[in-house]
Amino acid sequence: MMNTRNIENKLALLAALIVLIGVSAAAGSALAAETVNDTDVGVTDRATTDETINGAREAVAETAAEAAEALKVENTFDLDNHLSDITFTLLAANK
Repeated sequence: MMNTRNIENKLALLAALIVLIGVSAAAGSALAAETVNDTDVGVTDRATTDETINGAREAVAETAAEAAEALKVENTFDLDNHLSDITFTLLAANK
């Protein structure tokens, strides 16, 4: 039984390798048959890079705005609590 299982595993591995080699060869043939103009690739790469950079800038700006708002809310809450503590301390001292 164990010997049969090993043979099945080896055959499955061999089949997977054959499929992988076939797919790689087909992809290589498809890419080799495609003609590409070098100037178009440069323009496309530049446009993609610019788009990525602009997207990153927008994400950073949005995140910074959210962080600033969170800090504002947190600091306001802390200051309100601190002032409340001082007020209660003063009221307790006056009694």
